[in-house]
Amino acid sequence: MEMNGERVDMEGTKRKVQNELAAAALQDLFQKITDKCYDKCVVKPGAKLDNNDQTCLAKCMDRYLDAMTVVSQTMAARSQQVSSME
Repeated sequence: MEMNGERVDMEGTKRKVQNELAAAALQDLFQKITDKCYDKCVVKPGAKLDNNDQTCLAKCMDRYLDAMTVVSQTMAARSQQVSSME
């Protein structure tokens, strides 16, 4: 028999683990974006980024974030469709 307090604690722990996994996945995603955009945009690494590098990096990251938004919205919509079919 499960007590109410134990269930609440288990749900809280589950939520905390899910949040930590989501944070780790987001951190990994941003690291991948940073690596890919840096490799694409920074031709001559130095002490400072020149204007072309800065512009390229900003546009590159914007494209990745826009794509991530479209993919996330599409996945959420499909998930809702599947849930409504059940």
